[in-house]
Amino acid sequence: MSEKALRSKAESAGRVLRQKKEVVSFLADPNTKTRVKEVVKPNSVSKTLGKAGVALLLSPDPITDVPGAIMLGASLAMKRSDPLSASSVYAEARKLMSELGSLG
Repeated sequence: MSEKALRSKAESAGRVLRQKKEVVSFLADPNTKTRVKEVVKPNSVSKTLGKAGVALLLSPDPITDVPGAIMLGASLAMKRSDPLSASSVYAEARKLMSELGSLG
């Protein structure tokens, strides 16, 4: 390998390390951590409602069965309005690409 190619690889590796250091410094900020977490795994009211409904259904008190069933049903109905996460967008795009590929 020539000296020019080696120098180019070394400069490239140096740039990558500096950029990684910059990203890590941004991610160390507590505000950024919470924002990234919200993007990767957004809060879902329907999941919380469903968990509460299941907890009420599993409790030994028979009076809690009706509110538990209502909460569980409401969580299933609200599932359509869940916030998008990065993984759900990726899964949907992948599904659409495979459907488009099957058309051609």
